[in-house]
Amino acid sequence: MSILKEFIDLEKKTSGNARAVLEHLAPEIGKVYVVSIARDGCPACEEQKPKMEKLAEEIAQKYGDRIVFIKVHVKYSAEDNEESLRSKDVFGHYFYPTNLILLRTVDKGSIEYYRSVATSMSELKRNIGIASKVATSLKESLKEQKK
Repeated sequence: MSILKEFIDLEKKTSGNARAVLEHLAPEIGKVYVVSIARDGCPACEEQKPKMEKLAEEIAQKYGDRIVFIKVHVKYSAEDNEESLRSKDVFGHYFYPTNLILLRTVDKGSIEYYRSVATSMSELKRNIGIASKVATSLKESLKEQKK
């Protein structure tokens, strides 16, 4: 299952600050956050959507709630592309769909672990697996620090 976030709502909650957006999207150490940024009227986004949903189901069976899928929806029309332009500034992307894998670290907060544009699901799945190992290590090191 994926969480849907409207870009405009993220922007309001974080004042459009890129750092704050990452912090908001990846709040917990030990979890992997897979973010898909898509906009209205994007053929590649529509093509990716069912593949991403299938991947999210498959990943949930293997990893449970340690992997969180987040869809960021950006409103767009030929007459009004302002929200899309702001999204590109906040996320530092140009193409749709852009996929991010985010992790929360102990010392640097939320970080971007991986970024791709319209990637294959096998490539994304592989990177989710790697990120899961890193997230587990980060959580273990946090436990060690607390001892």
